[in-house]
Amino acid sequence: MKRNQLNSRRYFLQALGAAALTASLVTGPGLASTSFAVEPSPTPAPSESHAPVTGPVTASPTPTPAVQQEPTKTPTLVPATGSLPVPETGSARGTMAEAIGVGGAEMGQRSKRVTEASSAGAPNRLSTESMGTEGTWTPTFGVQGLDVSGHQTSVDWQQQWNMGARFAYVKASEGNYYTNPSFGSQYNGSRNVGMIRGAYHFAIPNWSSGADQASYFVQNGGGWSPDGYTMPPVLDFEFNPYEGRTINGFYFGNTCYGMSPAQLSSWVRDFGNTMLSLTGRLPVIYTNTSWWKQCLGDPAGFGDYPLWVAAYPASPSNNAGAIPSSWGTYSIWQYSSTGPFAGDSNVWNGDYSSLAIFAGTRPFGSFDSGTIERTETTTALRLRGWAVDKALPGATTEVHAYVTSPSGTTALYKMPATSYRPDVNQVTGLGDFHGFDQQIPVSTSGTYNVCSYAIGKFTNVSIGCMSIVVEGAEPPIGSLDELTEERTATKVTLKTKGWAVDMSRKSATAVVRADLYRPDGSKSSYQINAADYRPDVDQFLGAGTNHGFHLDVDIRAAGDYKLCAVATGQFLQSDLGCKTLRITPAPSPIGTLDSLNVKKTTSQALLSVRGWTVDYSDPASPVAVHVYVYAPDGSSKLVQLSTTTTRTDVNQFLGISGVHGYEQDIPVTSPGEYTVCTYGIALSPVSPSNTALGCKTVNAGFAASPVGYLDSATVQVSGGVATLVSTGWAVDRDVPSVSIDIHTYVTAPDGTVTNFPTPANLSRPDVNQVLGISGNHGYTSKKVITQRGRYAVCTYGIAASPFTLGNSALGCQTLTY
Repeated sequence: MKRNQLNSRRYFLQALGAAALTASLVTGPGLASTSFAVEPSPTPAPSESHAPVTGPVTASPTPTPAVQQEPTKTPTLVPATGSLPVPETGSARGTMAEAIGVGGAEMGQRSKRVTEASSAGAPNRLSTESMGTEGTWTPTFGVQGLDVSGHQTSVDWQQQWNMGARFAYVKASEGNYYTNPSFGSQYNGSRNVGMIRGAYHFAIPNWSSGADQASYFVQNGGGWSPDGYTMPPVLDFEFNPYEGRTINGFYFGNTCYGMSPAQLSSWVRDFGNTMLSLTGRLPVIYTNTSWWKQCLGDPAGFGDYPLWVAAYPASPSNNAGAIPSSWGTYSIWQYSSTGPFAGDSNVWNGDYSSLAIFAGTRPFGSFDSGTIERTETTTALRLRGWAVDKALPGATTEVHAYVTSPSGTTALYKMPATSYRPDVNQVTGLGDFHGFDQQIPVSTSGTYNVCSYAIGKFTNVSIGCMSIVVEGAEPPIGSLDELTEERTATKVTLKTKGWAVDMSRKSATAVVRADLYRPDGSKSSYQINAADYRPDVDQFLGAGTNHGFHLDVDIRAAGDYKLCAVATGQFLQSDLGCKTLRITPAPSPIGTLDSLNVKKTTSQALLSVRGWTVDYSDPASPVAVHVYVYAPDGSSKLVQLSTTTTRTDVNQFLGISGVHGYEQDIPVTSPGEYTVCTYGIALSPVSPSNTALGCKTVNAGFAASPVGYLDSATVQVSGGVATLVSTGWAVDRDVPSVSIDIHTYVTAPDGTVTNFPTPANLSRPDVNQVLGISGNHGYTSKKVITQRGRYAVCTYGIAASPFTLGNSALGCQTLTY
């Protein structure tokens, strides 16, 4: 029998895969060829012209969609159950098509219209449609629509539109043996009056696999495109139209097609997965709730398929009744088979906008601007614009930017359109956050061609291309080669060397900023021109020989030093790294303050300082000495010396040579106690400190007048010559060892006064004993006189100390000659 031949051939053909099926797809009646999922080309169509962008491109205040290219979206491929059979051709299917008649099975197998139109030979089935007002009533919500098949050969589509129908479904195929001869005229006719339309397939699940029938459906009008006016394909899965019948040698089984609930569920998934892989969408499932529960057992897991439920209320109502448990609600309700519209009457469960979204809209948007953004270290292309997808109004639309670099390589960057764009919301009403603002780092100068696509739920759309010219994108390069120390006894230099080249302008001189961090936490910055001779850099980069740099910094303290270098180019800078160097401390001087004495004359007092010091940084070199003198009144002064005398004892003890002794007489101007501290000043700036050589205290004396006495005044005559003789003693206690002068004043009888000095240099052991001093402090002054009469004699001690409070009157006496 032909039917048996058909079955045997089917199993042979099941070895062919989905790829062969896809390649065999052809355009259905009145349809554009099916769009398959490919990644959008990053290159704009040749007809487009885009001027190079060298600066910011200003977007219009009102978002205007770019001209929409039509790259397609890659659907998620869900493997079908089993291998996909190739639709059969030949007499077996032709015979079956002839046997079922011109219209074949149609939606609503238990509806009043279908059951009344059944042939007399067909089993009589109870209709579920019992409204007395059918043909005039419609639900009071949603969007009205209709479905037709080959049984409605002549439909006045304009009349259906005028009655309020805004969408239509047309039967395209049945099993893998029947196509609707009226499909093209019905499909195009509904669209010509403005309806959103789609195609449905009547499933005969025990005839061939779900994958087979899905492929047959797509080949014969069941394709889909996200053009906004093509409804997703429909799987009509319901009562067996040929229940209990044997046609052309094939028994069609009971109302459940002689299949178990598990087999039927698996068949639906096989059909759905194949549709998804071929069209990018899962089909709508058209069914009757009672049949679905009876034959499939009301399974879970079909909620991602839209539901079209057939239910015919007994009286006008907006309630479609119970629906299968996989769904929370329905998308379409077939509420009547006898009017008011041709074929079956349906309602979309929503408004017209949601119906258009359900049909599948393209995303849209605008690539507003491509500019250049720079920081100190990077150059980036900044791409800005917006994108929305009405098919996912509450979701973020992703934008794909294909960036072709000057070298010709192309890279993909994915950008979520989540930036604040209230202007977009004013036009679309889809929310404020549909902008994109992305920075793409670049490191090569030249022209970048950028094409951006809005990635939609159903398809991807070009939103524009731009060319952006970038200058100075190459960052400078270089190296901080070394950080070293150069040291002498008196100087430490930190030396830095390296090189730097501005790769965007190789012939120019790059500038290097060096930041030196010192042990005390301070920082010094230096600008260095990289112009030193470095032939090795030229050999490596071919950039010229003068790209080296160096820096010498005098160091004043030991510790850890860190130097960081940054190369600066035309627009950018690059971190050349850091180096650290520990400067070890130099030795501190050694030595001592040997003595501190007071030297006095009648004109000045001197502090005599003596000691030695050596600096092992250079033992043969003289060392500076600082002498701090602290006076009795609290004041101080600094006297700076240097080692200038040879100290044989020191050299011999330390095994060195050179002059290491210091001596200095320091004048002071007031009596009292003086403290003197001396310091050896280190030769090296990185010695930890100068060395305290010692402190000594000395009393420089006190301020007073001389003390003494005029013991006697007599006239001595010898040889006829009279002499006035005065005797006594005098001491300046501040300089007790010094014999001071005595001034004698003689007043003659006639009133004339004469004076003369006499040194107090005669021995007076009695005075020394009483005062506890030494030296000669007695005096005898003599004056020849000639007048007779009364004389007055006064003697004065003349101060020898620089700190004196004045001369002292030693006494006066009178006598007569």
